[in-house]
Amino acid sequence: MSVSVYRKNQSTEVTSDFEHAVPYGKAKLGTDYIYWKKMLSWNYVALDEIVRIYRRVEAVDTKMCCGNVNFDVQKLILELKDGTSCEMVISEGVPREAEALYAILQERRTEILYGKV
Repeated sequence: MSVSVYRKNQSTEVTSDFEHAVPYGKAKLGTDYIYWKKMLSWNYVALDEIVRIYRRVEAVDTKMCCGNVNFDVQKLILELKDGTSCEMVISEGVPREAEALYAILQERRTEILYGKV
């Protein structure tokens, strides 16, 4: 199973996990799955499918009517068993949620590799 789009009541196991998941910015961590917001829907993947996780921080510089605005986009990259990878946007500007989610995953799922090779 790779990345799926969450639909309420599609599977009682996934729905129950989603409803009890803990939010971290634009992501939610459940017992068996990790969920993240993409456009207007939620994507999810089973934690057992993840091989490696690493953080990516992208600097964004923009010009607005009130001047220049600089902020960082916090992301987690998930590499899956089927060889694909997906990018989760956790937050814009504040690294707290991405750091907390990364630390919790390291604590709970020791079999996953962490950091970029």
